[in-house]
Amino acid sequence: MKVGIVLNHSQRLTTSAVETVISHIERLGSSAELLKFDNPLSELDVVLSFGGDGTVLGTARYVGELPIFGINTGHLGFLTGIEYNLPKVIEAISLILNSQFTIDKRKRLEARVYRKEKNVADCTALNDIVVKGAIAKLVRLRTYIGGDYVGKFPADGIIISTATGSTGYSISAGGAIIPPDLEINVITPICSHLLNVRSMIACNNKEIKIVVESYQKELLLSADGQVDIELETNDCIVINKAPMVTNLIRLNNETFYQLLSRKMKWDKDEKDRSDLT
Repeated sequence: MKVGIVLNHSQRLTTSAVETVISHIERLGSSAELLKFDNPLSELDVVLSFGGDGTVLGTARYVGELPIFGINTGHLGFLTGIEYNLPKVIEAISLILNSQFTIDKRKRLEARVYRKEKNVADCTALNDIVVKGAIAKLVRLRTYIGGDYVGKFPADGIIISTATGSTGYSISAGGAIIPPDLEINVITPICSHLLNVRSMIACNNKEIKIVVESYQKELLLSADGQVDIELETNDCIVINKAPMVTNLIRLNNETFYQLLSRKMKWDKDEKDRSDLT
């Protein structure tokens, strides 16, 4: 196998540890290549992502549908396969190189920005598409789901998340947690100025359209917090299920709810949740 390696360097990931990982891959008859997002992508079979969820999101944007295995050196790491521990990483790599893994296919979003009926920008996201001011100023967004007008929301912005992204920005804004195998998107206004506005869910085969009615300062569309597109008044954002998916490698049979309980530390006493921020 040809293995690509993405590194988000931290104190937990030393140079010697990276060298050990590469040596192990080569000892098993495969090759390894350190990847940089600004370089052309080589022909690869699998990608190892060392970092947190943000690193996995960036890796997914870079490598497309190549299988990704995330090793968490960050915080929560919902998208990663294991916590960083060098002996366990070596064991996991052995399983992967012997094709002893399953693929978890995650749906993505595709957003297109139209200005005066012309497509001026587009992007995809694994977690979420966010329309929000660069500073905390009120924006007014007309929202349509499946062609139906839902309403005009005066708010700080709006989050359109996949089921995968429901444990990200959306949950902090009051959105529901959705198991990633469900074909559902979550629409969550950010700090709405209407008390009766709540987060909604919609089947991901329903087109979501957002029209920028007004804003006071710079307004941005952000894809996974990594790609920003400047918006103008009367811009129309059309969001659909993307034709491509993100393929995450899984090595164990942990269910989503077991993962959720472990990552959120819901099974712990309050005093044991102090590092969950």
